[in-house]
Amino acid sequence: MPDQGALSGERLLIAPITITPTKPVLPTHAKGFLWLDALYRGTRALREATYLWNTRSACLTGQTLRFWEYLDRTLGHTDFTGYSVHDLGALYVRAHAEPAPPFSALRPYAERAEQGWVHPGSERILRAWKEELGLLHVLDPGFFADRPYRLPLGELIDLLAGRGLCLDHRRLGGPVYLDGTRWGMPLRPVVGMDGHANYLLMVLRDLVPRIAEYDGVLLVHDEEIGHDYALVERILGELGARTSRLALGRVPIPGAGGSSRTGGWDGTALDELSALCLRHVGHDVYRLGMRLHFINTLRRTAGGPLKPELIRRAMARARKLLARADGGDPAGELSRHLTPFGWVDPYRLTCGLLTKTAHAPSRGLLDEVFL
Repeated sequence: MPDQGALSGERLLIAPITITPTKPVLPTHAKGFLWLDALYRGTRALREATYLWNTRSACLTGQTLRFWEYLDRTLGHTDFTGYSVHDLGALYVRAHAEPAPPFSALRPYAERAEQGWVHPGSERILRAWKEELGLLHVLDPGFFADRPYRLPLGELIDLLAGRGLCLDHRRLGGPVYLDGTRWGMPLRPVVGMDGHANYLLMVLRDLVPRIAEYDGVLLVHDEEIGHDYALVERILGELGARTSRLALGRVPIPGAGGSSRTGGWDGTALDELSALCLRHVGHDVYRLGMRLHFINTLRRTAGGPLKPELIRRAMARARKLLARADGGDPAGELSRHLTPFGWVDPYRLTCGLLTKTAHAPSRGLLDEVFL
C-alpha cells in the first residue's frame, strides 16, 4: 500500500472513456458512473485528484454523429424538450437499423461538435442523465463543461509520427494508423480514408497535453476495448506518463443483444430502476444500495445479468449498514483500500463494509464516498 503522506502532494488524473449521449443510462453505464464516483470521491479524500470528462469526445464518435444526422433528416427542426430519454433511445435504435451514411454527410456535425456544439436531442439526453444521476448523488463529471482540445488533430498526428508511434498516409490520400508494433501490437486504424478520426485520437488529444501536469493517469474503460486502451497506455508511457488502467465489465441485459444499438433494454434503464426502488426505500438506502449492487455484487469484471432480486438484496444490506453506522474515521478506512498506484479501490472498499467481522461502518465514510 502506498504511503498516504507521500501521496498527499501528488496529482492523479482520472480519465474514463465517455459515453455517447444517445440513449438512457443503461446498467453498464450506471455501473461505470457508480464505480467512478466512489473511486474519485474516495481518492480525493486522500490526495489531489481530477476527474476528466469531455463530452466532445463522446459527440465526435460515429455513433453520435450518425444519430444526429438521422434526427435532422427524419425530424427536421424539432423541439426535443418534450421527448423522453426513452423516445430518443428508440430513435437511436432506428438510426442504426439504417445503412450507415457516408462521412461526407456527417462531417458538418463533426465540425460543429469540435467547437463544442451538442445537438438538441443529445442535450436533452444529457439533462436526463444529470437528473437521474443527481438522485443517486453521483457527482456531475461535467456533461455541459466546455473543454476544448488543447492539441489539434494534425499536431497530435505529427507528434506521434515524429516518435514513430503512428503511420500517416494522409498525404497519399490514405489512412492514419497508431503503430504499436514495437510492443507486438497490430496497427490500429484511427483516421479513415474519408478523414473520420477514431475515438482513440480524441482520448490522446485530451491526455497528451496533460501528461506533465499530473503524477499519474488512471485510464478507466470497458473490458471489451481493453486492447485499444493497452495501446493508449503504451503510447502515453512512451511520452512520459505514469499510468494505470481499470477495465470494467459490461452488465448483460436478459434477452438483449450485445450492443445497445439494437435496443432491448426496456425496464433496465436507470430511471426505471430508481422508480422501482424508491417506491420501497428512502433516498439514502437507494443511494447506498445501488452502489453496493453495481460495485460489489456485479464486481469489476463482466458477470451475470441484471436481476431485480439482487438489487432488492442490496437495498436490504444498505438499510442495515445505515442503521449500524457510527462516527469512525473515514480517512483511515479509505487508506486501507488504496491500490499500489494510489487510487481507492471501490470494490475492496465495499467488501470492507460488508464483511461479517467488520466494525460498524463509519457514517463519515458513507457520507464522503457513497451518499
